[in-house]
Amino acid sequence: QLIGFAGCCVFNFILAIAYKDLQGIAILFAALYILQLSFQSLPGVSTMAISAEIYPSAVKGTGAAISSASGKIGATVGSYYFTHLKNAGHISQIFWTVTFTSTLALLLTVVLIPNYNGATLSKAEELAEAGKTAEARRMLFSGPQDCNPEEKDSSKEAGVEV
Repeated sequence: QLIGFAGCCVFNFILAIAYKDLQGIAILFAALYILQLSFQSLPGVSTMAISAEIYPSAVKGTGAAISSASGKIGATVGSYYFTHLKNAGHISQIFWTVTFTSTLALLLTVVLIPNYNGATLSKAEELAEAGKTAEARRMLFSGPQDCNPEEKDSSKEAGVEV
């Protein structure tokens, strides 16, 4: 997700700054435009994957639905706004808008998506199933967890570093 948003930021920024100059260099404009389009597919796919992965089983469907609905609302508003800008002849403003929204999305991703691993998800799931939702949320945002403590103890006894 971060790579997708970063790519959108970079290539839309280039297109926004150099739009007038790039109009005369069709092959370069097309290459940059295709690159920015290829980066746009990454956030959409990963948004659905992350939401389906990090929510506890009891609310995975709801979490994925909220993520999906948010994307659809953004696409609807964006389509309306971009059509308005295009019809007014403000094509470079479209690239500026995507640069801004991609930058905002990149920052929100860094702040709001927890840094987790499989052990973190397992522990958060166990807490959620036990009805301890606040503790499950704290676990999810506490960072990657160590593997099972019994495995770690037995591997230390065997002289293996985990």
